[in-house]
Amino acid sequence: MKINIRGRRAYLYRRRWVPVGPGVPHGYPTEDYVGVIDADAESIPAQLLPLLSKAEQEQLRDKVLRPAAQARAAQERRALDPQWRIAEAARLLAEAAQLSQERRVPRSSLAPALQALDAIRLVDGVPSRPPQPMPAAADRLTEALAAVKAAAAAVRDGAYGYAPAEGARSTRTYRLWSELTEALDGSRQSLLRALQEKGFVKTRKG
Repeated sequence: MKINIRGRRAYLYRRRWVPVGPGVPHGYPTEDYVGVIDADAESIPAQLLPLLSKAEQEQLRDKVLRPAAQARAAQERRALDPQWRIAEAARLLAEAAQLSQERRVPRSSLAPALQALDAIRLVDGVPSRPPQPMPAAADRLTEALAAVKAAAAAVRDGAYGYAPAEGARSTRTYRLWSELTEALDGSRQSLLRALQEKGFVKTRKG
Protein backbone atom coordinates (compact mmCIF):
# COMPACT_ATOMS: atom_id res chain seq x y z
CA MET A 1 0.00 0.00 0.00
CA LYS A 2 1.16 3.51 -0.80
CA ILE A 3 0.66 6.29 1.77
CA ASN A 4 0.92 9.89 0.59
CA ILE A 5 0.91 12.54 3.31
CA ARG A 6 -0.14 15.92 1.99
CA GLY A 7 -0.67 18.66 4.52
CA ARG A 8 -2.76 17.36 7.40
CA ARG A 9 -4.13 14.35 5.54
CA ALA A 10 -2.74 10.92 4.61
CA TYR A 11 -4.12 9.38 1.40
CA LEU A 12 -4.02 5.60 0.95
CA TYR A 13 -3.60 3.84 -2.38
CA ARG A 14 -3.25 0.21 -3.27
CA ARG A 15 -0.85 -0.58 -6.12
CA ARG A 16 -1.53 -3.28 -8.71
CA TRP A 17 -0.24 -4.40 -12.09
CA VAL A 18 -2.54 -4.24 -15.13
CA PRO A 19 -1.55 -6.53 -18.04
CA VAL A 20 -2.05 -5.24 -21.56
CA GLY A 21 -4.01 -8.35 -22.49
CA PRO A 22 -4.41 -12.05 -21.86
CA GLY A 23 -1.14 -13.90 -22.18
CA VAL A 24 0.80 -10.68 -22.78
CA PRO A 25 3.73 -10.13 -20.36
CA HIS A 26 3.62 -6.39 -20.84
CA GLY A 27 1.47 -4.06 -18.74
CA TYR A 28 1.48 -0.99 -16.55
CA PRO A 29 1.16 -0.18 -12.83
CA THR A 30 -1.86 1.62 -11.44
CA GLU A 31 -3.11 2.75 -8.04
CA ASP A 32 -6.56 2.29 -6.54
CA TYR A 33 -7.72 4.83 -3.99
CA VAL A 34 -8.49 3.18 -0.65
CA GLY A 35 -9.26 6.02 1.73
CA VAL A 36 -7.95 8.97 3.70
CA ILE A 37 -7.00 9.57 7.33
CA ASP A 38 -5.94 12.60 9.34
CA ALA A 39 -2.15 12.85 9.49
CA ASP A 40 -2.32 13.34 13.28
CA ALA A 41 -4.70 10.39 13.88
CA GLU A 42 -3.62 7.84 16.47
CA SER A 43 -6.10 5.10 15.59
CA ILE A 44 -7.60 3.72 12.39
CA PRO A 45 -11.15 5.00 11.76
CA ALA A 46 -13.85 2.32 12.02
CA GLN A 47 -15.01 2.84 8.42
CA LEU A 48 -11.47 2.38 7.10
CA LEU A 49 -10.45 -0.58 9.22
CA PRO A 50 -12.31 -3.35 7.23
CA LEU A 51 -10.81 -2.08 3.95
CA LEU A 52 -7.26 -2.83 5.05
CA SER A 53 -5.43 -6.07 5.46
CA LYS A 54 -3.50 -6.83 8.64
CA ALA A 55 -0.24 -5.95 6.90
CA GLU A 56 -1.69 -2.67 5.60
CA GLN A 57 -2.98 -1.80 9.05
CA GLU A 58 0.48 -2.31 10.50
CA GLN A 59 2.01 -0.24 7.69
CA LEU A 60 -0.42 2.57 8.48
CA ARG A 61 0.48 2.37 12.16
CA ASP A 62 4.20 2.64 11.36
CA LYS A 63 3.84 5.50 8.87
CA VAL A 64 1.10 7.62 10.48
CA LEU A 65 -0.35 6.51 13.82
CA ARG A 66 2.79 5.93 15.90
CA PRO A 67 4.60 9.10 14.66
CA ALA A 68 1.45 11.10 15.44
CA ALA A 69 1.29 9.68 18.98
CA GLN A 70 5.00 10.37 19.51
CA ALA A 71 4.62 13.96 18.25
CA ARG A 72 1.68 14.57 20.58
CA ALA A 73 3.58 13.14 23.56
CA ALA A 74 6.61 15.31 22.75
CA GLN A 75 4.40 18.38 22.48
CA GLU A 76 2.82 17.63 25.86
CA ARG A 77 6.26 17.19 27.45
CA ARG A 78 7.41 20.48 25.94
CA ALA A 79 4.33 22.28 27.24
CA LEU A 80 5.28 21.22 30.79
CA ASP A 81 9.04 21.70 30.46
CA PRO A 82 10.39 25.02 31.82
CA GLN A 83 13.94 24.52 30.58
CA TRP A 84 13.41 25.40 26.92
CA ARG A 85 11.64 28.56 28.06
CA ILE A 86 14.65 29.44 30.22
CA ALA A 87 16.95 28.86 27.25
CA GLU A 88 14.78 31.07 25.04
CA ALA A 89 14.64 33.77 27.72
CA ALA A 90 18.44 33.67 28.05
CA ARG A 91 18.79 34.09 24.29
CA LEU A 92 16.45 37.09 24.23
CA LEU A 93 18.15 38.67 27.25
CA ALA A 94 21.52 38.30 25.56
CA GLU A 95 20.11 40.13 22.53
CA ALA A 96 18.61 42.81 24.80
CA ALA A 97 21.98 43.27 26.52
CA GLN A 98 23.66 43.80 23.17
CA LEU A 99 21.02 46.27 21.97
CA SER A 100 21.10 48.18 25.28
CA GLN A 101 24.68 49.22 24.56
CA GLU A 102 23.20 51.75 22.12
CA ARG A 103 19.68 52.17 23.54
CA ARG A 104 19.67 51.99 27.32
CA VAL A 105 16.59 50.74 29.16
CA PRO A 106 15.09 51.93 32.47
CA ARG A 107 15.97 49.81 35.49
CA SER A 108 12.28 49.38 36.26
CA SER A 109 11.82 47.35 33.06
CA LEU A 110 13.94 44.56 34.57
CA ALA A 111 11.71 44.12 37.61
CA PRO A 112 9.30 41.55 36.06
CA ALA A 113 12.18 39.44 34.74
CA LEU A 114 13.98 39.50 38.09
CA GLN A 115 10.79 38.58 39.95
CA ALA A 116 10.18 35.65 37.59
CA LEU A 117 13.80 34.53 38.01
CA ASP A 118 13.51 34.58 41.80
CA ALA A 119 10.32 32.48 41.61
CA ILE A 120 11.97 29.60 39.68
CA ARG A 121 12.37 26.52 41.87
CA LEU A 122 15.66 24.66 41.48
CA VAL A 123 16.57 21.01 41.99
CA ASP A 124 18.95 21.79 44.86
CA GLY A 125 16.56 24.28 46.43
CA VAL A 126 19.11 27.11 46.29
CA PRO A 127 17.60 30.42 45.10
CA SER A 128 18.41 31.24 41.50
CA ARG A 129 19.86 34.55 42.63
CA PRO A 130 21.60 34.96 46.01
CA PRO A 131 19.93 37.51 48.27
CA GLN A 132 21.32 40.94 47.59
CA PRO A 133 22.92 42.36 50.74
CA MET A 134 21.87 45.79 51.87
CA PRO A 135 24.44 48.34 50.73
CA ALA A 136 26.78 49.57 53.39
CA ALA A 137 26.22 53.12 54.59
CA ALA A 138 29.41 54.23 52.85
CA ASP A 139 27.92 53.09 49.51
CA ARG A 140 24.88 55.36 49.78
CA LEU A 141 26.90 58.21 48.27
CA THR A 142 27.76 55.99 45.32
CA GLU A 143 24.09 55.17 44.91
CA ALA A 144 23.14 58.84 45.12
CA LEU A 145 25.74 59.79 42.52
CA ALA A 146 24.53 57.08 40.14
CA ALA A 147 20.92 58.14 40.65
CA VAL A 148 21.69 61.78 39.90
CA LYS A 149 23.61 60.84 36.74
CA ALA A 150 20.75 58.59 35.63
CA ALA A 151 18.24 61.37 36.28
CA ALA A 152 20.32 63.81 34.22
CA ALA A 153 20.48 61.33 31.35
CA ALA A 154 16.72 60.77 31.55
CA VAL A 155 16.05 64.50 31.32
CA ARG A 156 18.39 64.85 28.35
CA ASP A 157 16.73 61.88 26.64
CA GLY A 158 13.35 63.56 26.91
CA ALA A 159 11.79 61.51 29.70
CA TYR A 160 10.25 64.68 31.15
CA GLY A 161 9.64 66.49 27.90
CA TYR A 162 9.94 70.30 27.79
CA ALA A 163 8.79 72.85 30.33
CA PRO A 164 5.69 74.89 29.41
CA ALA A 165 6.19 78.41 28.14
CA GLU A 166 4.68 79.74 31.37
CA GLY A 167 4.30 78.32 34.87
CA ALA A 168 7.34 76.04 34.79
CA ARG A 169 7.70 76.37 38.57
CA SER A 170 4.29 74.82 39.08
CA THR A 171 5.27 71.57 37.36
CA ARG A 172 6.03 68.36 39.21
CA THR A 173 9.49 68.27 37.64
CA TYR A 174 10.42 71.65 39.13
CA ARG A 175 9.03 70.65 42.54
CA LEU A 176 11.17 67.51 42.51
CA TRP A 177 14.22 69.55 41.56
CA SER A 178 13.53 71.93 44.45
CA GLU A 179 13.24 69.03 46.88
CA LEU A 180 16.43 67.52 45.51
CA THR A 181 18.28 70.81 45.94
CA GLU A 182 17.00 71.09 49.50
CA ALA A 183 18.09 67.53 50.27
CA LEU A 184 21.56 68.14 48.88
CA ASP A 185 22.36 71.60 50.12
CA GLY A 186 19.61 73.20 52.11
CA SER A 187 18.07 72.28 55.43
CA ARG A 188 19.86 70.98 58.51
CA GLN A 189 18.96 67.48 57.34
CA SER A 190 20.67 67.92 53.98
CA LEU A 191 23.54 65.80 52.72
CA LEU A 192 25.89 68.77 52.85
CA ARG A 193 25.19 69.41 56.54
CA ALA A 194 25.73 65.75 57.35
CA LEU A 195 29.10 65.74 55.57
CA GLN A 196 30.08 68.96 57.30
CA GLU A 197 29.23 67.54 60.71
CA LYS A 198 31.45 64.54 60.04
CA GLY A 199 34.31 66.70 58.83
CA PHE A 200 34.35 65.58 55.19
CA VAL A 201 33.31 69.00 53.93
CA LYS A 202 34.39 72.29 55.38
CA THR A 203 31.79 74.58 56.83
CA ARG A 204 31.39 77.80 54.93
CA LYS A 205 32.48 80.88 56.85
CA GLY A 206 30.56 84.08 57.05
